[in-house]
Amino acid sequence: MSAISRRIFVQKRNLISLPRDIREKLNISEGDVLDIRIDDNKIIIEPMKLVPSGQAYFWTDKAQNDMLEAKNDVESGNVREFSTIREFLDGIEQ
Repeated sequence: MSAISRRIFVQKRNLISLPRDIREKLNISEGDVLDIRIDDNKIIIEPMKLVPSGQAYFWTDKAQNDMLEAKNDVESGNVREFSTIREFLDGIEQ
């Protein structure tokens, strides 16, 4: 992603406004959640997308790594085909 730099001013009640081009580039809308942190005397603001608890496992490092491994297996042809459900079940029980 190309860098965008803007100067903004702290307003009354210590509010800041994100410029439109930055909001649009990052798809930030009113009501979205932003993570804010300090790193080496810099303020870092990062958009957060909330994940329903039922989908949280999918976004863990383990699940993402497993998905990437499966994708690589499929792309490299490292797959097996089964003619029946029984053949499939026997194959995964080994």
